[in-house]
Amino acid sequence: METFMPKLARLFFILMLFAIFSCTGDQQVKESFAQSLANIQKKYAPDLSLEVFDVRLEKPGGRWQVSGEVTSARAAKAVRLLADSLLKNYENRLTLLPDPALGDSVYGIVKLSVAHLRREPCHAAELVDQLILGRPVKLLKRQRSWYLVQTEYRYIGWMTGYSFHRTDSAGAQQWEKSPLYRVNTLFAEILSQPRANSPAISDAVLNATVQLLNGNKIWAKVALPDGREGFIRRAYLSPVPKLNMNRLSGEQITKTAKTLLGIPYLWGGNSAKACDCSGFTQNVFRANGILLPRDARQQAKDGIEIIPKKDFSNVKPGDLLFFGPSEQK
Repeated sequence: METFMPKLARLFFILMLFAIFSCTGDQQVKESFAQSLANIQKKYAPDLSLEVFDVRLEKPGGRWQVSGEVTSARAAKAVRLLADSLLKNYENRLTLLPDPALGDSVYGIVKLSVAHLRREPCHAAELVDQLILGRPVKLLKRQRSWYLVQTEYRYIGWMTGYSFHRTDSAGAQQWEKSPLYRVNTLFAEILSQPRANSPAISDAVLNATVQLLNGNKIWAKVALPDGREGFIRRAYLSPVPKLNMNRLSGEQITKTAKTLLGIPYLWGGNSAKACDCSGFTQNVFRANGILLPRDARQQAKDGIEIIPKKDFSNVKPGDLLFFGPSEQK
């Protein structure tokens, strides 16, 4: 018994040392992985409002596992190469979005006059953006009745499934190639009949997009993304301009901006119903054929930088002026 106890103690001590060294080694691997992962994110997904980059390294059951989701194929490849270099034996469960479970139907076209984009898949979550009737979105993944979507200007958020018409790439291209017209007034109604007192099938706001079917000088028959048809005053429609192809004057920009004066402020708002500062700016320029990024910090990096003179004599109408505590805010 006296001989057995020292042997047992030595065995226990050896096992403890093995566990300690194993944990230390695992921790070093995690730290090295995290450090390199930060560099990958900085390179391929520096702005998480425009990209999904959620990567985790765990060791359930004694085997390394890389899991999570990314929207950049180059980021996914970089993560795989990193894992190959650090981990001898691991399971790769990293998903490149769109989620393969969505199949071919990974596109949507907004069918509400104004649809909300939220931070989380919950009606009580923060409003991060709004999308207007006729706007395309890319579906990234589904969670119950909510979809994580990416806008045409790459902004990411959660939207309810009833907010858009879901389709495949062929359906999305068919909509984009159809005779599309935009609403050029702050508010309008799309009616069931070409009469002012007929029931409405939808409302519409500035920059909403509809498909023109036919009509006359007073009324236009239009189709919505989900196939509904109705009538709108012809004067309320203008051809959709090719984005970022127009040469604008500052007077055009300021004229449009003044039509939105008095619109309520709403954090995350991006429509004629309510808007925040950058949403206001994006709507004004969108009405004139220029697509700006969503957030002010992103808009500040777009275009040509102007260093104002002391008397601001080189700043023209339509130029964007940004202010904040730093270049990042």
